Amino acid sequence: MKVLQSNLFEILSLGSFAIYFIFNFIDRSISNIFLLIALFICLVNYQRLLIVIRANYKLVISIFAFSLYISFAGFYHNSAISELDNYFRFLLLLPLLSISFNERYAAIILLICAIAGLMHAIYVNAFFDNSFRLHGTSNNAITFGHMCATLSMICIYYIFYKHHKPLINATSAIIFLILLFLTETRGPIIGIFFVFIYLAFVLKRNIESELNFKTPLFVLSILLVSIMIIPNPLGERLKDIGNINLSEPLKTDSHYLRERAYYIAYGIEEIKDNYVKGVGPQNVQKRMSESLELQNIDRIKSVDHLHNDFLDIILKFGFISIILLFFIYFFLINKKNKEHSILLNILMIMLLSSQLTQSQFAHHQAITFFIALLYLLQSKKNFS
Repeated sequence: MKVLQSNLFEILSLGSFAIYFIFNFIDRSISNIFLLIALFICLVNYQRLLIVIRANYKLVISIFAFSLYISFAGFYHNSAISELDNYFRFLLLLPLLSISFNERYAAIILLICAIAGLMHAIYVNAFFDNSFRLHGTSNNAITFGHMCATLSMICIYYIFYKHHKPLINATSAIIFLILLFLTETRGPIIGIFFVFIYLAFVLKRNIESELNFKTPLFVLSILLVSIMIIPNPLGERLKDIGNINLSEPLKTDSHYLRERAYYIAYGIEEIKDNYVKGVGPQNVQKRMSESLELQNIDRIKSVDHLHNDFLDIILKFGFISIILLFFIYFFLINKKNKEHSILLNILMIMLLSSQLTQSQFAHHQAITFFIALLYLLQSKKNFS
C-alpha cells in the first residue's frame, strides 16, 4: 500500500511539474498554480523528501547557509521581505528535489513548450510587427529570451550527446532559437557559444560517441554566421556592440548598451567601499539616482539592480553572499553520479552566462525556472 501511495505521489508531482513547465510558455499565472501544487505534493510525500535531502545533504546545507546569511543581511539593512524573497527561492523550492526526472517524456514536453511559444508569438503578430520585442509570457523580453535559449541548448544536448529523438529535438531547438531572435536578447549568445564549445569537448573525450567533436563547432559557426548575415532583429542588435566607445562608454548611441556600461561601472565603484556589508537591496536605486544627479547624467535611468547578478548581489549583501551562492552552484553540479552531469553543466553554463547580463534574482520567473530544472536533475538515491 505504501509503495502504491508513493508511486501515486511521484506521478502527481511529476505531472504537476510538467504542466508548470509547459504553462511557462502559455500562461504564467497558471504555471505558478501548478508549481505550488507540485510543491504541496512533494511536502505531503515527506518521507521521500527526507531521503532525497539526505542524499543531497551538502547542497541542502549550502542552501540553508546562503538563506540564513541573506536573512541576517536583510535584517541588518532593514530590508523589506519583498526585496529578499527571490533570494530564498533555493530554499522555498527545495521540495522539488524529490521529483524524479523521466527522460522518456523530455522530447515531447520540450516540443509542446516550443509549439506553445510559437503560437503565442504568432498570436501577438511578432513575426510581422517589428515595433516591439517579443516578451512571451514574461514581464520582459530578456527573461523569455534566456528561457528559450536554455531549452534550445537542452534540445542540442539530446541531439548531439544522447542521440535521442533527433528530429523532434531539432524541431524544438529551431523554434526556440527563432523565438530567441524575436526577443532580440543578446545575452544568451554567450551561453550558447560556451555550450557548443563544451559539447565539442565532451564529444572529443567520449570515444563511444557517434558524432565527431567538430560537429557542434560546425553547427555553432553556421548559427553565428546566420545571425550576422540573415536579416533579423537580434543580429542588428549584436552589430550595435561594435559601436561601443570603450574609452567613453557613456557616449554610446544605443541606450541599452550605454545603461549597461554605466550600471557595471557604478556597481564596481560602489562595491569598493561596501564589499563587506553591502548597501542593502532597497538602497541601490536611491544611491544610483543620487550618483547620476551628482554627475549630471540625464541619459540613464536609475534602477534597483545592476543587470549583472554577481555585481548586484555583492553590492546588496557583501562579498560573503557571492561565495555562499557559488557553494550552492558547486554542489548542484558536483555529482559522482554521471547520469545527468553533462546536462547539469549545460544548465549551469546557461544560468551563469545569463547572470552576466541580467540580474536573474530580480525576476522570479527566471530564477525559479533555472532552480526548478537544476533540482529536477539532482540525485534521488538514498545516502549511505
